[in-house]
Formats: sequence, C-alpha cells, structure tokens
Amino acid sequence: MRVGWFVILTLAAAAAGCGSVGGLIGVPPGSSEGPSPAVASVQPPADALAPPDAPISITFTKPMRHGTLEIAAEPPLAFGEPQWSEDARTVTVRPASPLLPGVIYTVRVRGRDRLGNPMAEDFVWSFSAGAPREGRLRIAERLEVGMDARLFTFFVARLAAGETGGAEPNPLRSAVRARLAELPARVVDPVRRFFADHPASADEYLAAVLALSAPPEFREAAPLPAFQGASGPPGQSGGTERSPPPRQQPGSRPATRPQASPAPAGSPALQASSPALSGLGPLLAQFYAGANIAELWRSAGTAYAEALENQRKEAPVILGQAADYLRGPARPVSRLVVLPNLLGRPGEGYLVQQSERVIFVVAASPAPDRLALIRPFVRLVLGPIRGTAGDAVARAEPVYAPVREIAAARSGLRTWPEVVAESLFEAAAIRLALSGEEAQAALRAGYDRGLILVHHFTAQLADYERSTVPLAAYYPTMMAAVDNDLELRRWAEHRRN
Repeated sequence: MRVGWFVILTLAAAAAGCGSVGGLIGVPPGSSEGPSPAVASVQPPADALAPPDAPISITFTKPMRHGTLEIAAEPPLAFGEPQWSEDARTVTVRPASPLLPGVIYTVRVRGRDRLGNPMAEDFVWSFSAGAPREGRLRIAERLEVGMDARLFTFFVARLAAGETGGAEPNPLRSAVRARLAELPARVVDPVRRFFADHPASADEYLAAVLALSAPPEFREAAPLPAFQGASGPPGQSGGTERSPPPRQQPGSRPATRPQASPAPAGSPALQASSPALSGLGPLLAQFYAGANIAELWRSAGTAYAEALENQRKEAPVILGQAADYLRGPARPVSRLVVLPNLLGRPGEGYLVQQSERVIFVVAASPAPDRLALIRPFVRLVLGPIRGTAGDAVARAEPVYAPVREIAAARSGLRTWPEVVAESLFEAAAIRLALSGEEAQAALRAGYDRGLILVHHFTAQLADYERSTVPLAAYYPTMMAAVDNDLELRRWAEHRRN
C-alpha cells in the first residue's frame, strides 16, 4: 500500500521539471517577529471539481521565502517549476501530467515567510479531478433515479428483525426504530423468524424484493414496474425520472444473518427471486399492513424527494468520474436505475441486475453517498474479472488460509476467487470515493473483513494510473505481482496489533 506524504525535491530539481515542489535545504531559523504566515486561499478550492489540466495556486497572508515552500500531494504528483507573484504571496505550480478523472487529490503546504516565521501548521485541502464530458454524458444518457416503497418496506423489516451495527443512526432510522418499538410482537415476530430462517445475502434479498409487485400486494413473479419518481409523494404512482444531462459549469455486503456465498454479478441469483426466499412477498404484505408502512412512507416523502433531486444532480458526475477512471466499456448498461435508501448505513450500496436494467440501491442522507454509489458501479464494470487470471489467482491461494473463516463470517465470501475479486472492488471503490484518514479507515475495515489483498491492490492502482488500459485488462498484471510471503507477513503483523 502506498504510504507517506512527502516525495520532495529541492527547487533546483523542480526547475528541471520533475518531482514535487520542496525546499528542504537552506531554511533559515525561525523568527518570533510578527504573526505566523497562513494560507488565505487556494485553487482549485476545497472539494471542487478541477479540470485535468488545472494548476494549483496558493495565496498566503504574508510574502513568503521561496526556498522554504513545500507542496506535496496524495496520490503523489510531480510539479513543474513554481511561479511566484511579484509580492511573493501567491505561488502557482502545474502537475507534470494531467490529473486523473475521478481521483480525490489531497494537497499539503508548508513554508516560512521572509522573516523566517514558519506556518503555525500545515495547510491541507482536497479536490477531485473532474471527469471528461464524455464519461459524464455516457452515464447521464441512461441514468434514472427513483424511489421504491418495496425497498423501503424491506429495510424497515430489516430494522425490525434486529439489524445492528455499522453506523450512527440517521434521523429517519431513529424515527423508524421508535415506531417499531411500539409494534406488538404479532407484527414483528414473523419478520424476525423469516430472516433467521432464511440467511441469504442482502443482494439476494434485494433481488427478490425487486421481483415483487408494488405494495400492498407484494405479489411474486411480477413484471418490471416503473419506479416512483420525484413528481409525487410516496404512496402515489409515478414513473422513474431520467436524470437530465449535466449543466455546463463500510460495498461491504451486510446482511441480517451470516451470508451465503454472494452470487457474481449477472448470475440468476441477482436477476430473479431466489426460490430459497419463497414466501417473502406474503411476509412483506403482512408486515406492510401491520406496521402501517404506508404512513411511514408518506412521512418520509420530503426527505426522499430531496434525495432524488440530489442524485439527479450529482450521480452522473460521480459515476462519470468512476467510468473514466475504470476505463470501462462505453456502454456498460442500457439502463441504470439509482434508488436512494435513506435507511441505509454509510457506504452501503447494492447491485441488482435484471433483464432490462441494472439497479443500484444506495445509502443516502439524503445527500449522495460517494462510496455507496461507486461500490456497485465498480462491481458492475469489473465483474468480468471473475474467472480470469486463473493461474495467478491459484498461485496466490496460500494467502487465503488465514482469512478463510473471517472472510466467510464477515463478508459472506466462501472461495478464494471471491476474496480476490472483492479485494480489488473494494480497493478501487475506496480509491475513487475517499481520501486521507477516511480512506485508510475504510481499507482497514475491509482488511478486517478478510479482504486480504485490498492493500496490495491499493498499491497496484498507482501503477495502473500510469497505464492506458482498462482496469479489467490490467487486473492480470496486478495479480501477477502478488507476493505471498509479504501478504502473509502483513496479515500476521496486523493480527498481532
């Protein structure tokens, strides 16, 4: 895994056009005269979308001593010679190569003013490289957003069955839990028994739920319905709204019980209701009536309408960035539906494939959750890697032994190829969605769930980003680079700590 912040050369090296910008030599001793210098503004701004050729500019509150400037980025960037304003307050550097679409860059700056006073603390900010217009439009042309009372009923039932862990409660979850606490046992107990007796994965449950008819009937083997759009409140009929073109300007797969082995994307288990879940429709119909879900659904209407509006604006941008980073097929799907789930936990995103469309069920707050959106998209685009690079996967199988039980219990993964694929999916999703300590925490969480190659793939993504091939095509190279001894030592050290 790539670690560390500063890969810094002297200004003389930077003048030659390579390396990060730095001044590690010739720094005068600090002076106590006057206030410490600070950063007044930056370009690109914090949390902005920057074009691939964007320069980085920092304006300070005081004139700065040029030779003391240090600028570094994660992931690492090489910069050309810094350009200073006449008053020595603003410096501009240009990355030696274009910024990568979909990547979050975090930049750290330090330096001293002309009197030698150091900055009181490093200044750190992050921004994203904007996706080229092609990737964003490819997604926007076939993206729809909607909300679905069947899913809402299912996630309320999951809470009723005792789903725990993973996140702090959001307001809607808290309100639903309070309502559930008032329900009589005759309403809640059948739901708990069903989930206890049917320990399928969350993906399988969602595929089954989305094969049912609309409430209150929840008939099984129903035709594909139109999802409700933002034009009316929950409880009214309505079609899914297609996202308009943009204006010019913890994929873990949690389940209520230990999961069965997850089915690959495109398998029958993700395309149709599983026979193992027969009876889910009548159960949800009974729960819908007994728990008065219709009233809960109506009361959530404002929040869901806001979530849909936010998804329409931001999902094409987020998924466009991911599409360009992965360099996937120009038309990964003919129809993509995003269904926000306001009862979900942060980062929770699911992929369900049907014959005519692909559905992402993603956590929202109601603002879009980048990780929740990107996780199922990565699984969709990289799904074809399953079954490839077989020899390299087999050579790395000794790494599987220490995580076999953990991966099965915590991630529902029961074979080595599944652990390998999920490790890459998670590494790529985190790379695209998070930065800094958030990314490191997510990687540690994935590692703790048995994704033993997640750190390896994170490091390999740095090499992939310097290539020009799609990530799916680069995967065999990444697998060939697995060092079994290194990964076993890394895991042993992790367990000791």
